[in-house]
Amino acid sequence: LITYLWRAKQPYNVSAAAEVAACTALENVEYMNTIRDLLVGERGVMMRQLETISYLEPYKSHSNFILCKVKEGMDAQDLKQRLQDRYGVMVRHYNKALLKGYIRISVGMPEQTQILMAALRDIDDDH
Repeated sequence: LITYLWRAKQPYNVSAAAEVAACTALENVEYMNTIRDLLVGERGVMMRQLETISYLEPYKSHSNFILCKVKEGMDAQDLKQRLQDRYGVMVRHYNKALLKGYIRISVGMPEQTQILMAALRDIDDDH
């Protein structure tokens, strides 16, 4: 029975409150444009800064995240864990073969980018 339920499940769980909030936000075009512009701007800032990290190879993005290849000499899963344990920074790592050596970094607020970059630079200095 569980197998059949998982087949019918939507890819992302969204609460009723979150759905109402999203629909309301979508109705406010000016707000959505402002948020989009802020996201695109911060993504550019983050991309330029990620390009300075010796052990990362970031890929150009048109989304709310940047995919980065973790270069030889550094393990992607270890990097994810170090960021989380030492700095409280969360990035996504995939165990699937195709993306095993990559991390996914979500674009956030400028303060979050600063914290991320300080952590990555600190690790770069140790590398």
